[in-house]
Amino acid sequence: MLEELIELAKIRSETGYESRILAFIEDKLEEFGVNYEKMPIDEERFNIIVNPEERFMINAHVDTVGDYFPPEVEGNILWGRGVEDDKAGVLIMLKLIEKYKDSLPVSFVFFVDEEEEGRGSKKYAEKYAHEFAITLEPTDLKVCTAEAGSLELEFEFWGKAMHGSCADEKDNAIWQGMNFLLSLKKMKFLNGEHPLLGKPAINIEMFDGGDYILAVPDSAKALVDFVYLPGQTAAEIIDEINKIGRRYNMNHMIYDLSPPFEISPRKRAVKKFLKYAELGGFRSWSDAQNLVEKGTPTVVFGPGILKYAHTKDEHIKINDVEKAYFILEKVIKELSH
Repeated sequence: MLEELIELAKIRSETGYESRILAFIEDKLEEFGVNYEKMPIDEERFNIIVNPEERFMINAHVDTVGDYFPPEVEGNILWGRGVEDDKAGVLIMLKLIEKYKDSLPVSFVFFVDEEEEGRGSKKYAEKYAHEFAITLEPTDLKVCTAEAGSLELEFEFWGKAMHGSCADEKDNAIWQGMNFLLSLKKMKFLNGEHPLLGKPAINIEMFDGGDYILAVPDSAKALVDFVYLPGQTAAEIIDEINKIGRRYNMNHMIYDLSPPFEISPRKRAVKKFLKYAELGGFRSWSDAQNLVEKGTPTVVFGPGILKYAHTKDEHIKINDVEKAYFILEKVIKELSH
């Protein structure tokens, strides 16, 4: 699979610019002699859907985050943007479609726009539902029946503009922001814990304020992601933030909200899956959330380790890609009987 994954990783497919990889997938399906449909998402982008009426479905997303860097091989490891998130998943699906092309036992869907708004899976879930679905993402080969929620808030902090030599902490927007963000470490929701997902978390994605002149800025901004667990709610987190925020010159707005989900590991399809892989939890948003929200029980599974995705350290072990393929091959046989 190494050469094929390198070929996929060479195709730039940042969100919004997925046309080249979509064309690649179409060429492969035509080569296999497999029929497919295109579900338009906007003027240029579309989901590719194979055999959509089956009870069970496997999906992967074709887009990647920005900051492209080309694939490079180091022994059994392939480095490169998107190799684990989610080109490995795309390759596994293509290999499974090729194997079962004469009698496809499950549905296969290639989604666009996962890395931004999830519009591909959202539109698909409005039309199609399944008894069970598998979303391919880097889970270290664990079957994830729980997914963490994400509440992204954009904060704005206010101060008074003045010459930099006259600065004081009270009137400095950046100090307002820094002190507020430090106070978030004491939030009560952080005391929660989930057996598969671990503890909640706060990630400061962006902080911006001031320029290069000797002056105190009158405003600053921050984008903060609150990772929360099944059983916790965004409303409770926002209420706690509002109580803390009363001590600071600030306001906030919701930038993005994706609730957590959990399905029972006792479901028949999950129990079949667990014959070949361990149980786990997925700490990031995925297309699975849109599917679950519309009634399709979904697990997240795949090769690769999540913490390396979206970074310059993104890499994947080729033997893990092969393991994921063979596990899914067995699961498809189990589900087909």
